[in-house]
Amino acid sequence: MWFKSLQIFKFLENISMNAEEIAEQLQAHRFMPCRSVDASTQGFIPPNGDKEGPLAYAANGFLLFCLQREDKIIPSTVVAQMLGEKIAEIEAAQGRKVRKREKENLKEDILHQLVMRAFSKISKTYAYVDTLSGTLVVNASNHAKAEEFTLALRSALGSLKIEVPKVQSVTTLLTHWLKTNEYPADFTVNDQCILSDPKEKGSIRCQRQNLFAEDIQNLIHEGRMVAELSLSWSEQVSFSLKEDFSVKSIKFLELVQDQSKDVVAETTAARFDADFTIMAGTLRHLIQALFLAFGAPQ
Repeated sequence: MWFKSLQIFKFLENISMNAEEIAEQLQAHRFMPCRSVDASTQGFIPPNGDKEGPLAYAANGFLLFCLQREDKIIPSTVVAQMLGEKIAEIEAAQGRKVRKREKENLKEDILHQLVMRAFSKISKTYAYVDTLSGTLVVNASNHAKAEEFTLALRSALGSLKIEVPKVQSVTTLLTHWLKTNEYPADFTVNDQCILSDPKEKGSIRCQRQNLFAEDIQNLIHEGRMVAELSLSWSEQVSFSLKEDFSVKSIKFLELVQDQSKDVVAETTAARFDADFTIMAGTLRHLIQALFLAFGAPQ
């Protein structure tokens, strides 16, 4: 359950969230498996894995949620093949061309047939609200997936007043960090980055490189900009910061791992609670450090 990616949102007003009340609101949006005719379905499940557990898991000022989605797997090649065969059959039997609208109707019929015998793919999106800092953090690698979660939560709660944090240009500031070798003391520049060319729209991926070496610095002085940079924070977390202020490739370092190992948890539930609390607490301070470095309102 340790988060790998972060899409960060700020609440627009002070929040007061009661876990029990929210869990009750989520009940109407609880996950239900696909029926035979459904292509997909989604809903909230207990984030701690306990089928009888609450849909909003509360711990130390954090509220954890899990949105589960089920999608029927229907290969497009199979649909295309069956559609082609059906069109050929009609044209041969009736001596006419099948028109566009008729093709669309045939395709819908084929999809309906396939849905009833298709395999399912289950995916889960975890997110938590930090009631102390007023942030919503979604474990998603892209904004579209995060928006899917926020739309579902807003639908369940009736309102969700959030926005993407207003920060300085990430690209400009990261480029300045590499160009000058000057950046906040609690951050460390690692050995990977993506350099973009504003004019040619191309990009260069640098891996396992000394980013302050002459060849990399020459590219920056020629006008390349940093679109993504691998960083570490306070010897606790390594990650890549992207130009849209999203975070990916998170690894919790030895210092954090040792905190988890030091906790004596006699049950699965106790282990989940300890790990979630440690993870969310660590990310709270990382996000605060990012807000401070990039000029976001605290």
